[in-house]
Amino acid sequence: TTLGALKPPGEWGKDGVDVVCGEGQPLGAPLSSGGPYFGILTCKQKHVRQMPGRIVGRTTDADDKTGFVLTLQAREQHIRRSKATSNICTNQGLMVTASTIYMSLLGNQGLKSVAAQCYANTHQLVELADKINVSPAFSSEFFHEVVFDLKQPAAAVLEKMADQGILGGYDLGKHYAGMGNCLLVCTTETKTEEDLNQFIMVLDAALKTGD
Repeated sequence: TTLGALKPPGEWGKDGVDVVCGEGQPLGAPLSSGGPYFGILTCKQKHVRQMPGRIVGRTTDADDKTGFVLTLQAREQHIRRSKATSNICTNQGLMVTASTIYMSLLGNQGLKSVAAQCYANTHQLVELADKINVSPAFSSEFFHEVVFDLKQPAAAVLEKMADQGILGGYDLGKHYAGMGNCLLVCTTETKTEEDLNQFIMVLDAALKTGD
């Protein structure tokens, strides 16, 4: 989603990026209780033959209509299937198909609009959080995810928010030592101003009962 607002990685720096990977879930794949999702892997032309999986190329047919063809795939998918490292399963195929439909419906301008809404909503949430004395834990830039320092255990705050029907975010203390007070929150284009205000109201109440 971020690439709707940023320059393509191939234009970063002097020579661009050789290999880029990313998470495809925001591109039309529902959360579905944790999956299945898919990843994105792309590279410069000179590295294409080192890529796992199948390479689909865009071309034109005899009537000059745009089409897509299977340009390159590893033979191991057919002759060494038990030892292959690049098999593509049905779930991945379904997710990629859903994402293709999503992106084709949005188009370039639609993807830029989604990115802009994600960015605006997250920054609005930070402004609202500041009014209840909650600030980001880090000073670096952020897009649609931000880490708040709650000054008290995030796990207890999340329990209180859940009691009010709000899935408040993710407790980073589960995986990172010394970050038990840190709450990771994601704000996408699907959230309205009412949603943001309700989140802050419930968060504020949860923090006050924890003092």
